Amino acid sequence: MIETYDGVKIGLFKYNMTKDFAEEAISTVIDICSKPNINNKRISDSPIVSFWNLNDSGKRLYDLPIFKDYLSFIKPHIQEYLKELGVVEDQAILTAMWGVHYKPNQFVKRHNHAYGDYKKNPRKKRSEHIVKSDNDVLAILLYLNKPNNSGNLFIETPNGIEHEFDLKAGDVIMFPSFSLMHRTNPNLSNEDKFVVGIEIVMKWVTDDTLVGKTIGEL
Repeated sequence: MIETYDGVKIGLFKYNMTKDFAEEAISTVIDICSKPNINNKRISDSPIVSFWNLNDSGKRLYDLPIFKDYLSFIKPHIQEYLKELGVVEDQAILTAMWGVHYKPNQFVKRHNHAYGDYKKNPRKKRSEHIVKSDNDVLAILLYLNKPNNSGNLFIETPNGIEHEFDLKAGDVIMFPSFSLMHRTNPNLSNEDKFVVGIEIVMKWVTDDTLVGKTIGEL
C-alpha cells in the first residue's frame, strides 16, 4: 500500500520470502559485503554497504539470479508508486542494488541520496542543480531479517518530523531518498541484520547516460 506522511507518499509492501530465499540472499549479502570496500564514513560509521565496493558488482545485485523473483514482485509496485508520484515510467532507471550488513551496535547516520550535479557539487544551491523535483531519486529497502532490537528506520519529512518504521523480515519500503533524510538507530541485538537496497534515478537529473535497468526490464 501507499500511505501519505505529512504530504509525502511512502510505499509499504510485503514480500513473501521463503526460508531458502532468505538464507541464500543473506549468504549473498555477506559475501558481497566482504569484498574490498571504500565505505562512505560520512553517512555510515560501521555497517558494510556493498554500494561502496571497489568493484561495481557490489551495486549490481540486480544481475544475480537469487533476486530475480524479488524484482518481478517489486516491479508492479514500482510502477504503481511512480504513477502516484506523477512520474512517467520511462524516465526511471534502476541504477543500483546493493546489500547492507549490520553487526551489533552498527547504524547508519542521517543522510540522503544525491545524484547528478548535486552529487558532484553539493555546495551549490538547489536552484542551481539539474535536479527538477523532490522525486529525483527513490530508494527501495527489503529487510531480509529483523532481529529484535536491531534498529528501526527513521524517515524525516520536509517539515522536520521524523517517522519511525519498525520493519520486519520481508517488509519493503519505498520513498523519495533525495528529498527525505533518513537514518537508523543502532543494532542493539546480538545478531546481524541484513537489508537489500535499490536506487531508482530519474533521467532528468543528469546529462550523463544512466547505467542500469529500465523498470520494464525487471
